Amino acid sequence: MENVLLSVRQFRLLIVFSTMSTAFFLLPTVLITNAKQHAWLVPLWTGIVGIGSSLLWVYLATKYPKLNLIQICRSVTGKYVGTVIGLLLIFQMVLLCAWILNNLDDFMATTMLPHTDEWIFGACFLVIAVYSTIKGIESIARTTEFLAPILIIAFIGIFLLVMKNWDGTHLTPLLEFDWDGIFRKSSFMIAFPYMDAFSFIMIFPYVKAKPGFIYLQGASIATLFLSTITFILIGVLGVSRASHLTFPLFSMAQELLVSPFLEHLEAIISLQWLILVFIKLALTFYCVVIGLVHTFNLNNRGMLSLPLAIIMLGLSQSMHQNIIENMEWVEKYILLNHSFFAVCIPALLIIIHFTIRRRRV
Repeated sequence: MENVLLSVRQFRLLIVFSTMSTAFFLLPTVLITNAKQHAWLVPLWTGIVGIGSSLLWVYLATKYPKLNLIQICRSVTGKYVGTVIGLLLIFQMVLLCAWILNNLDDFMATTMLPHTDEWIFGACFLVIAVYSTIKGIESIARTTEFLAPILIIAFIGIFLLVMKNWDGTHLTPLLEFDWDGIFRKSSFMIAFPYMDAFSFIMIFPYVKAKPGFIYLQGASIATLFLSTITFILIGVLGVSRASHLTFPLFSMAQELLVSPFLEHLEAIISLQWLILVFIKLALTFYCVVIGLVHTFNLNNRGMLSLPLAIIMLGLSQSMHQNIIENMEWVEKYILLNHSFFAVCIPALLIIIHFTIRRRRV
């Protein structure tokens, strides 16, 4: 394990930006389609449930401090069973990395570079992720800390500028709630982006103090950001337009005209999203490599990084043919898939933990 410590601020920023990342661009359209003018409420309730589900892993991390995800699994269930569970979690993180790259490919090919082969985008980001992993978690955290003021100022600037197009009537009727759309149809957001938080347990040992509490803080801040972004989209674009746009946030910035010399502000939004994707990808990729290093007692992260990157690039090209298939998978299957890793596995480990403790007593 690296002999480094992350500050509370660094870890909080990693959690905030990683949680927002792909959800920042992908979710608003589906949420507005399902919940109409009350779509901004969905991130609030799903955030409470999703963050609540991650408390199972946080509880285990508090019972086994200074141990990462793989070490916790082995400590609770033994070397062999723990290794199998750890490999399942690592495989899920590999699929998560591939899915992040797939989302990146869809966005770039749809909006900015439609004539470029999609695998090029993923390959470029993976090169950076491999380099970041070799340099270590501290370099990822410091990069995030450096980029944070730029992201925050750009967010605030863009949203202040679009407020001139605000129309409060888009949020009416206020008391006409589509409960089915708000709850059942939008329940997938419990899983995405909250239930992949188990990967953060890999870096809990590097955090100076109270990593579980800081995680809850960061995830809550990201939830408020996602709710605010959805609220602004509804007020500016309206339910009808926002629900028919593939990337409404990009379109909103594209239509923003401040003055004749200040145009194409969608480039700023795109850059923000690419930075968020980099942070999420680099952090998850690092967790995969560290997990394999601890599983097989290896010393060289670089030896694993390159072949893993090639595997992830191949997986990303075969996951979904287009963004429609992608969103269909998100709506129908992601909650069931993520629940196994975010709820079932930690619940089983907690039961085994208490059983072993009672036998010792």
